[in-house]
Amino acid sequence: MPPALRSILLASILASQAAYATSNHCKYGESCWPTTTTWQKFNASVDGRLVAVLPPAAPCHEPRYDESTCATARSNWNDSFWRADQAGAYQTPYWERGLKGTCFIGTPVDQKCDQGLVPVLAVSASNADHVQKAVRFAKRHKLSVVVKNTGHDYLGRSTGAGSFMIWTHNLKGIGFSDAFIPSGAPGNYTAAPALTVQAGEQWIDVYKAAHENNVTVVGGFARSVGAAGGWALGGGHSPLGQKYGMGVDNIVQFTLVTPDGEHRTANDFDNTELFWALRGGGGSAWGVILSVTYKAHPALKNILCGVFLFSGSTPEAAFNFSTAALAAVPNMSDRLFSGYMIIIGSTLTFIAIQPDTEADPTDTGDFSYANASFAPILNYFTTHPDAGNVSLNWKKYRSFWDLFVDTVSDVLIGENTWYGSRLVPRDTFTTNSTQLANLFLAGNGGFLNIVAGGAVSVAPPDSVALHPAWRGPTLASVSLGFGAWSDDTDPVEIKRLQQQTTALTKRLGNVIGGVSGAYFNEADPYEPDWKEIFWGSHYDRLLRIKLSIDPDNLFTCNRCVGSDL
Repeated sequence: MPPALRSILLASILASQAAYATSNHCKYGESCWPTTTTWQKFNASVDGRLVAVLPPAAPCHEPRYDESTCATARSNWNDSFWRADQAGAYQTPYWERGLKGTCFIGTPVDQKCDQGLVPVLAVSASNADHVQKAVRFAKRHKLSVVVKNTGHDYLGRSTGAGSFMIWTHNLKGIGFSDAFIPSGAPGNYTAAPALTVQAGEQWIDVYKAAHENNVTVVGGFARSVGAAGGWALGGGHSPLGQKYGMGVDNIVQFTLVTPDGEHRTANDFDNTELFWALRGGGGSAWGVILSVTYKAHPALKNILCGVFLFSGSTPEAAFNFSTAALAAVPNMSDRLFSGYMIIIGSTLTFIAIQPDTEADPTDTGDFSYANASFAPILNYFTTHPDAGNVSLNWKKYRSFWDLFVDTVSDVLIGENTWYGSRLVPRDTFTTNSTQLANLFLAGNGGFLNIVAGGAVSVAPPDSVALHPAWRGPTLASVSLGFGAWSDDTDPVEIKRLQQQTTALTKRLGNVIGGVSGAYFNEADPYEPDWKEIFWGSHYDRLLRIKLSIDPDNLFTCNRCVGSDL
């Protein structure tokens, strides 16, 4: 949108003061909303960084229609980096509109485009001072406030109709230290290599920086996900988890602005309870993250990656093979493979990764060790030659960066998706693989992330706020659901699909049996038992910490700690 038009929009938002019933947090249109003069003074205090936030399809509709900007939006609708660069765009468009929103990219120019769930104003923060002033302003005026980085969020935790947004995507910078010492550490602390990442950085750039410094960091298997936002706060699973643990097991320090507007450091020596909560406590309930410092491990030099593709000849053959593949997960995990499996209808895709493998240490191309790891799957085709088409291709990489750029692409961007998840232990794969396969086929397929076991399983369960179920026998996170749906889907049907996802997720929990949890960042947005499922026995401690640092509950988000207060 041209700057002049955006300025007009900002002025119109500031001037509009329709009166509605107020809530605990003040929203746009309510009589408690700050006056135009108040907003103008605030804008001056943050170097003019206050911006009007629009849904990404707004330039394609009157009265904000702009031909050039609309064309850009249409051509980049499924581009995760473009979406991350728009204050009002989310990687899942449902969270721009909800059930009642009307701003669609493909509808006529004269069709109504409302604000939907997109916040109306944002501070595009470029330094810590901007964030501090934004938090203090929100607290002073009791505003409904959300924190957004890249908008990668299946639970809609960075949206809010009528809210004020603190947008951290423009807080940039990556710094490497070969001898990092956390703030407040004693004199005998042993310095170690670390990478400090500012809030707006994304994993593709962090991995590149790690590669350039000849180190490895534990991060997500996605290019545009923020490296210092929701991924870290939610626990952070990784293809390197078996070797080095979860993302939160590798964080040595946070800097953040807490709900009182203060710039604080949290680590093992300063604000230790808050540090515990930030490592898996989820969402923006704790303030606004400014930076995260990760352990920097030695560079990986010998990484094995296999791409497995299967297309079943019949639905029955696909089901039988999916059952065999799921039963083989423990064997693959025991042989130190992590990976990502997608089962949709009669197709199965699996990317298997073994970091720093000892198999095939030369360049001879002998992948017998790797094939042996997949023997339970490959043997299936010996006895069932007509099951379908299958291929398995191995490749070795000399750095994690090379693997990442060669294999990772963004999926489900700009699409309406809805999934629920559970953590799945070893014995479910060995004894209930048939029931698991049934659940994958009951909805519109799902994802199996083999990201636990190894170092993840042996970390002390109470060392961080992450659900204790990640430790011990858990091998994977399974996500199932009924997304995606098209923009013209009736809201009643969308609601039905959401309810079916909740019911399907409950069935998954029943198959697992006993105590299970879910990965907070890839869970059902309407999870009914969210306190137990997201945090288990850690929730009570998390709530005590929340009440101590945010007694006014300034920072709240969907199914975050304290969100029901």
